[in-house]
Amino acid sequence: MCAEHYNTKEQKKEIIKFHGDICDACKFREKKIDIDWKEREDEFKKLLDKYRSKNGSYDVVVPGSGGKDSFYVSHMLKYKYKMNPITCTFAPHIYTPVGFNNFENWVNTGFSNYKFSPDGDVHRIMTRLSLENILHPFQPWILGQKNFPTKFAEMIKIPLIIYGENPAEYGNRHENITEDMNREWFTCSDPHKVFIAGYPVQELKKNLEFTDAQLEPYIPLTEKKFDDAKLKYISFSHYHEWHPQKNYYFTIENSENFQTSAERTVGTYTTNSSLDDKVDDLHYYTSYIKFGLGRVHYDVAQEIRMGDITYEEGKELISKYNGEYPDRWFEDLKQYLSINPNKHPNIRKLIENPTFNKEIFNKLCDKYRSPHLWEKKNDKYVAKF
Repeated sequence: MCAEHYNTKEQKKEIIKFHGDICDACKFREKKIDIDWKEREDEFKKLLDKYRSKNGSYDVVVPGSGGKDSFYVSHMLKYKYKMNPITCTFAPHIYTPVGFNNFENWVNTGFSNYKFSPDGDVHRIMTRLSLENILHPFQPWILGQKNFPTKFAEMIKIPLIIYGENPAEYGNRHENITEDMNREWFTCSDPHKVFIAGYPVQELKKNLEFTDAQLEPYIPLTEKKFDDAKLKYISFSHYHEWHPQKNYYFTIENSENFQTSAERTVGTYTTNSSLDDKVDDLHYYTSYIKFGLGRVHYDVAQEIRMGDITYEEGKELISKYNGEYPDRWFEDLKQYLSINPNKHPNIRKLIENPTFNKEIFNKLCDKYRSPHLWEKKNDKYVAKF
């Protein structure tokens, strides 16, 4: 899988890799069946001992939002393994009430946190450009979320970073499965060759007069800086049986005020996922348009692999919820994604109409529909799958 910071408008996106009839995520799951988890935990303890502080100072960085997974990892590290975690967060575009509550719940349960909030003006523009140019409104946040932990760890000189699950759990390509996260996802060889919102960095600087400082949150740490800092970025799930539903129950039991949504998440059946950011609904709808995979596909596939639901139950859930329109936060998104040309006169160099509404969004979706997935009948697009 190509790193997010090399994602261009022209780039052909890779499909999910299959081995016969079995996808990468299921192959990864198969590899974990015969693991001796007691032996893995012993390895984990030995690794922690190499980094453990002798005076009680911070000794491990835990990235997250305060959701069920980051809460579980940080709590286990602090209270079971007696480490001294410092947590870090790249702020959402627009916090949901539940998301902000859970962030505060995380901190109030006994965890220090550094939260980075990028220049709000720039972040809005980058999000709108990502939607227009690659139909990927979540890309600026994804870049920030991937890049901030390594930069933060290098800055405060704490080399160990522990993430929750390896993205290979969900099918992201990772040819050699080790405890280490795939370095190409969050480092680059040359910052000048990075793409943001499908545009080369130099083009954004030229057309929008952005400075290096304004674009810095979206630029990965260089490979040289990563190596010089001797960073070790691993996944907790490599050493422990990973089960998101169990993480949820653990978080409910071990915190005072963790909340789920009062309503199910748009496009799926769960109430404990996609809790943090109002842009999330838009992101998963655009995934449905581009790949035919909505939020419900990801939830169903993960829960089938974990044995929580059956294949037949999963098919019914997909049939019921896939492709649900993201109405829930749309009024907020209209305001957030509309760029004032009087304040940003150069925006018209890249966006014909800076206003954002459903009509514009629907036209963008139609523009990016994959022809092998969609066909037009009676002036309406119908899924072939």
